[in-house]
Amino acid sequence: MLKLSHFRSQTDFGISAIPLFGKADAEFEKCASSGLLPDVVRYIENLRPRQDAQYVLVNALGAGEFYGSNINGDHFPEPSLIHIPPDWSGVPPVDKVISKNWPYGFPTFYNAYPYAHHRNKDPKRAFGEVELATWNENMRRVELVTRVDHDKCQQFGGTGVWDRLRLGQYPDVSMGTKVPFDTCSICLDWAKYREALATFDPKKHVHPGQAALLYHKELVQRTGKGIRGLSVTRNDYCEHAKTMMNRIFPDGRKVWVYNDFPRFFDISFVFIGADKTAKVMLFIFHNGKTFSVKPSAVVAEEQGVRDSEQETEKTASIEEELLKSAFGKIAKPKRAEIKKDVVPSQFAGKAVPLLTRSEPDLPEKVLDALAGVPLRNALSTASGVGMVLRPREFQRIVMIRMGLRPEADELDEKKIVFPRSEEEEPVEMGRDFFLERLAKLLIPLLAFRSALGPAIERRVVLPREADEEKVAQATSISSDLLDKLGAAYNGYRRGVLDIVAHSQTLLSPSLDRGMLKMASASADQVFTPLTVAYLKEAFLDEFGVSGQGVVTCKDSTWRGASP
Repeated sequence: MLKLSHFRSQTDFGISAIPLFGKADAEFEKCASSGLLPDVVRYIENLRPRQDAQYVLVNALGAGEFYGSNINGDHFPEPSLIHIPPDWSGVPPVDKVISKNWPYGFPTFYNAYPYAHHRNKDPKRAFGEVELATWNENMRRVELVTRVDHDKCQQFGGTGVWDRLRLGQYPDVSMGTKVPFDTCSICLDWAKYREALATFDPKKHVHPGQAALLYHKELVQRTGKGIRGLSVTRNDYCEHAKTMMNRIFPDGRKVWVYNDFPRFFDISFVFIGADKTAKVMLFIFHNGKTFSVKPSAVVAEEQGVRDSEQETEKTASIEEELLKSAFGKIAKPKRAEIKKDVVPSQFAGKAVPLLTRSEPDLPEKVLDALAGVPLRNALSTASGVGMVLRPREFQRIVMIRMGLRPEADELDEKKIVFPRSEEEEPVEMGRDFFLERLAKLLIPLLAFRSALGPAIERRVVLPREADEEKVAQATSISSDLLDKLGAAYNGYRRGVLDIVAHSQTLLSPSLDRGMLKMASASADQVFTPLTVAYLKEAFLDEFGVSGQGVVTCKDSTWRGASP
């Protein structure tokens, strides 16, 4: 059974993943003083900063007896983690070789790699590796030092990870695990399970889990039923594991599954908001209330996770999958009561260009106001109210902030906008940069430009005016600058998705009396399928077209044509 478990970057137990040699050094020092293994501290102190590599300290995985189950309902018992080879040395280069074929336990992290979007079929396509894996006996947790390589990030789709680590951002940790089976904390037949483990013969079996698995399968063949509460695939799950993960019963028992023989093959970093990470783990009732968390085996299947023994690999972005669930596009229900009435996604996608063609540009005085504050505040505030900036609006704001107002005016006059870029430059954004005084200026425009459900669902779609014929325009502005603006716009659009999930908190009633309804609305009402489609697709047909030193834009209302 393959599993994909998520560990939030910040928990009650501290920071789970800390980028080293940068803005997060203070957090590392705090972590070191509060219980980090001395050997790990010494190892990190002996590392040297490099331009071609970055290091991340990971201490997310703790023994279930002390930390409980994770947000997926996975419990990793201490004996399952501390299983080490007899010749374990504590010297990373030696232990990496020793652990190559080790069947389970924390040493298998030496065979785990960070991948882009969990495309983990081929370790050669990983963009880093685990340099240190050890067990902290005092804290009862696994501690890792993972290296991320710049060249491999560039080659294998990890540039976003590289850039965000460079900014000192704390990533969520995503671990791919393979187990022969898992067992339910509520209904496992412990007597039969112990009997199965007792059949272990080192001459026949690699480890006791393999013996128990064979015992279970033989029992199924003989009687039609195996060990109650033991699941080889998620299709075998009992009702507790299917629908009640992490629920606490009135008698104090908590639902989880034990992972007694885990082999780790993927240790990746996911820069997705903690709220959204949590939401992807949830089944949801029609009224929007939490039903239960999704088991990690379900998450792995939905996101196409494979280990190196599998023949197929994931092609969809993990962040896309997380965002779909985070904003309400729930997977098809398995039971009648787990349902959600939504606008069909294909309709939402088709509606976006109709909406954007009829939406007015932000007034110039508003753009100037946005350009009058630090860029991180301008972009974060607009995102917090659900607004997505058009490419030309983004271009004007950024250029004015760069001190290039005359050049921005020239581009406006000639209707020139940067071309679409395949690159992405990180843009500093965050909900902490939201400015209420700036938001008050934008509130009157929400009905016309916000993607949030109460605004966008009521928007009137007007017929599109005929496009004017494209006219080639030359400019004195450097094409390199326009290309960089295009790359920065991509980074900005990623930031919008991160911030808009917090919009209900940011749009407090103190801003405007009309915000009370927005703040108190359910998540289903605020984040509709049309909202998701809009946030992902709006204005992507409004880039300029580059060629032979000329950049063109399409019609007189600044709605540019894509190549």
